[in-house]
Amino acid sequence: MNNDILRLAASAFKSALQRQDRQAILAAARQLIALEAPLGDQWLGLSQQVFKWGELNLALTALNCWHRQGTPANVVNYEKAMILSLAGQTARAQKLVEALPAGFPTEVANAYLRGALAFNLGQLRDAEKEFRRALKARPDSGRSWQGLAHFGTISDADYSAMRALANAPRFDDPEDHAAVENALGLVEHRRGNRADAFSHFEKSTNIVRQGRAYSAEENEQSAQIAGRWTAEEISCLAECPAAEARKPIFVTGLPRSGTTLVEQILAAHSAVDGGGELGLAMQLEAISDGFAPADLKRYVEAGGKLRDLRESYLRLVAERIPGEGAFIDKTLNQSRSLGPYALIFPDAPVLWLRRDPLDNAWSIFRTWMSRSAIAGWSLADIAHHMKLEDRLFAHWKSVLGSRMLIVPYAELVTHPEEWIARMTAHCGLEVEAQQHRFHETSQRVTTASSLQVREPINRRGIGSAEPYREFMRPFIEAYEA
Repeated sequence: MNNDILRLAASAFKSALQRQDRQAILAAARQLIALEAPLGDQWLGLSQQVFKWGELNLALTALNCWHRQGTPANVVNYEKAMILSLAGQTARAQKLVEALPAGFPTEVANAYLRGALAFNLGQLRDAEKEFRRALKARPDSGRSWQGLAHFGTISDADYSAMRALANAPRFDDPEDHAAVENALGLVEHRRGNRADAFSHFEKSTNIVRQGRAYSAEENEQSAQIAGRWTAEEISCLAECPAAEARKPIFVTGLPRSGTTLVEQILAAHSAVDGGGELGLAMQLEAISDGFAPADLKRYVEAGGKLRDLRESYLRLVAERIPGEGAFIDKTLNQSRSLGPYALIFPDAPVLWLRRDPLDNAWSIFRTWMSRSAIAGWSLADIAHHMKLEDRLFAHWKSVLGSRMLIVPYAELVTHPEEWIARMTAHCGLEVEAQQHRFHETSQRVTTASSLQVREPINRRGIGSAEPYREFMRPFIEAYEA
């Protein structure tokens, strides 16, 4: 091995990390992998960095280098499972975890990961068994209590244990405490104890907020950039794209507005693959050095090609969703990416979910969304975000016109046959019978809607906030202001 080349590659990687330069980070990482650099445990950090920048296969390749340099297979496979689960490759992750010893890396970590993966795949009995195994190993595993609380199988003894844990907290991680409070909120909600349920949900969000403060300024700035995209800006920069083998279907709307339901209905079609929250916009934004119209203009003027952005996106999609059909991208805050996406994929349909504001806000507030800043939003924060999204909805309705289908959640669940037909036709397809039985499929669901979309369409979500209206007063006042 040429030590000078190795030192240069390592130095280039470190320098690129300091600058957060995506292209340079990936180029240096590829060189270190090609050199089989003797990085030892630093391979794990390198793998996590390249995955942060969207490169799933490269991250897994880096972990293979780590294994070849002496790291035990169990250690490497556990880290692979973690990355695959984050990428939505739930079945692949589950296969790796099930091959590990039950106590590796610890009993609780192993059981919780198995439980979470089984839950996302709809294997509810296995999920409950694994969450209970995690709690047996560590009764203060708040995330395991939260997972278990979804099933409605909390016994009186379970409830007492959770109450004692919440009242005398001894958590290494505050989010375990937040998860227990959320779990208690779910139990009290099912029991009809509105005041207690709301109190627990509020405690949960307050705990999360300590580490994930909502920035109204940053959110407004992001919305302003998205609002600069006009039909004229899009047509001015547009290229005539080559026919693509795969076409994205962009589904957007507020969290908990029904986007997962729409994804499952469309993905039940034989020509459509579910993609979930792909989160790839930041990779294109890094390549073009910004997502405002002026940024894309500079990118093109400097020699950049829209087809390169298109190909980069589709390549990263292919790593996550094998297949040849159309696919769903329902990433959160998709409203902020629609300008570049409308430019890069001029034929891609857009569906925007709209739900009653109070029901939507209540569902956001009470839902535990792991690893998401949304889990710490106060009612006032939710109102602020929803008003920004309302503004962007009006903007994109004007800019995209008939290319954007507005899907009212209440109408979808009240008249499903009509709306399944309309959504499918909007995607250029004909309805298939299995779309009406989407809940019988084995598709993985990695969002908080995992249980709901495994049931037939129902109207339980309509008016769900009404019993909590008096507690939602801070939201109502902020939203109507």
